[in-house]
Amino acid sequence: MKFYKFPIIAAVALSASMVACDDDDLGPGNPVMQVVSSPSDVHFGDSLEFVINASDASVPLSTIHATLYFGDEPVEETVIRTKESGKDYTGKIYIPYFANVPDGKARLHLSLQNISFTMVEEDREISITHAQYPYLTLVTKGENGEETYRMERTEGDTYAVKAKFPQKLPAKIIAPATGTYGNEITFGYASGAVTINGTNDIPFSNSKAGKYEVTFNTRTFEGSPFVVMKLGNDEFITDDNNADLAVLDINLTQGQPMEFSGIPSFEQWWIDPDFIKVAADGSMTWAPMSGTYRIIADQGNKYFRIYSITGSNPTVLSDDGSGALWVIGASVGKPKVSTNEVGWTTENALCMAPVADKVYQITFIGGKTVKTDGINFKFFGQMGWGVELKGSANFVEVPSDLVGVGDGDGHDDGNLYLLDGVTLQQDMRYVFTVDLTGGLNAAKLSVKEDGIDDTPVIEAPVLVNDTKIADGGTAMDLTQGMELSVSGAEIEYADPDYFTGEDGEYTFNAVNGKYLVIISKGILSAKALNSDGTSGTYEGDAKAIWLMGWGVSSPSNSTQFGWDPGKAYSVAQIAPGKYQFSGYAGPENGSSIGDRFRTDYLSFKFFGQDGWGYEFSDANALALTENAKAFLKVDGNFLLADGVTLEQGAFYVITIDTNAMTLDMVKK
Repeated sequence: MKFYKFPIIAAVALSASMVACDDDDLGPGNPVMQVVSSPSDVHFGDSLEFVINASDASVPLSTIHATLYFGDEPVEETVIRTKESGKDYTGKIYIPYFANVPDGKARLHLSLQNISFTMVEEDREISITHAQYPYLTLVTKGENGEETYRMERTEGDTYAVKAKFPQKLPAKIIAPATGTYGNEITFGYASGAVTINGTNDIPFSNSKAGKYEVTFNTRTFEGSPFVVMKLGNDEFITDDNNADLAVLDINLTQGQPMEFSGIPSFEQWWIDPDFIKVAADGSMTWAPMSGTYRIIADQGNKYFRIYSITGSNPTVLSDDGSGALWVIGASVGKPKVSTNEVGWTTENALCMAPVADKVYQITFIGGKTVKTDGINFKFFGQMGWGVELKGSANFVEVPSDLVGVGDGDGHDDGNLYLLDGVTLQQDMRYVFTVDLTGGLNAAKLSVKEDGIDDTPVIEAPVLVNDTKIADGGTAMDLTQGMELSVSGAEIEYADPDYFTGEDGEYTFNAVNGKYLVIISKGILSAKALNSDGTSGTYEGDAKAIWLMGWGVSSPSNSTQFGWDPGKAYSVAQIAPGKYQFSGYAGPENGSSIGDRFRTDYLSFKFFGQDGWGYEFSDANALALTENAKAFLKVDGNFLLADGVTLEQGAFYVITIDTNAMTLDMVKK
């Protein structure tokens, strides 16, 4: 098979010119090279060890060269100095390991040279394959230091591990040494790609924290998950030097929709109102003038840093007032001045939004993005030192009863300051506008209050496996044993017959089918649906059973089912024809979450729909098992047996078997 071409990874050249002045009298000599051992089968990443017996009866030896070729390209070389004739020399040559190189044949070229430059050569064919590792180890840093996870082989060259991980999972992957010549292989990250011995961690990331699977392929170096952050169809590119930053250079048109996707915890992000307008319904549009901008998604600070660019560089201000205007200085910072103050570090400069030709705007929010007790910043013509707007030299108009521009008269020239007695109001929006339509020497500054900040909060959607759960529930096709991940809501209680798990990670226990998944007030529950999405019925394909009555409830005895049609409880079908309702016994008043039986009173019945109609009585009667008779009796409804009370705090399980038409009840 053909190998791809790669540059030489390591090369060592030793001179053979350091010989005595009478070497020419020795003649050409007769170097003899005998390959004592050299493996014919190795793996990528191995260190191939070879042994060569080198001799020359008349001329001193110089060197042994070993060069490995992939196709016609030399990819690795080693040189051994040969001081004695007739001796065995041992050398190693590394087998390079790259992504997407197929198994195949390589050529090991061996040569022996004496000091007269006489050389003998030999080529040996080597089969190189990818090792089948018994496992891989994912290594990351957790709260308590280094954490390791074993990745099992799933198929081919793919390995996987599923565990509860944070949303961002920087990690390296280590493959164990295998075989006689094997080396431990570390997969890291460099130049935006996974590579052998990459010094940086691989930036695995998921849409949310929780239980998810990490995969890696040792042949292609492909892995998952990697959250792809996008604006529309354009992808952000992760910064090689800072995994918290992702960059997108993009042409934007004023008023165009700003539809972000793949942004972790997006509901927590601060949206800069100067650049992105957020409507009451949460939709977003581009606010400034059309142009080319750089958007940096700062996952650490959870906001988009945005500035104008020309080509690939930050835009600078032209003499006619066009271009870009920047803010550098103390007392301001986005998204929070308390955690991300600009200061006098020029690379932190804030770009003002171009709201009209040669007119620039920046909005600060009192106590959030600007300090309320004093300001000290100025306007610059670039993201750095150089052109800066000063007091009377540049500003012809500063009509403000809030802010002044220093002119060297107690305030630094060009620096903005609060006028005497002025304190900015907490949460008030202050809009700073610089008008340069008259040129740099006729700048006009205005500062106005624009009301208390009321930027709409982007509500976090409640998701189950990336399906949005609406108020009142969302229909989902679920399978028994399916793993469900909940985000956007704290689950206080999950119906134990439908779900097992905790901390947002659950396993679905009921049979395959369509269900209405409900998350309300911290409670996770489900109801059976027919395949057409209607409420499940026993006579329909859902084969649903419903429970009504007193003394039974969910999630606690404060919400007993009673006899209200349309408010019945959908009993979980845990196997074909078998249904389960379980919970703790507790008091009617003051019960705890999970108390689903009253200790002192039961009167309930099962139905074939959510309300009156088909009943499990008379011809469809459910017979009590011997276990159940210890707790229940039948008198139209299922009641507590005479003289029986349930044990408070004990866990009880009712099982209905419609195959045998029985009802069982046990205490666990």
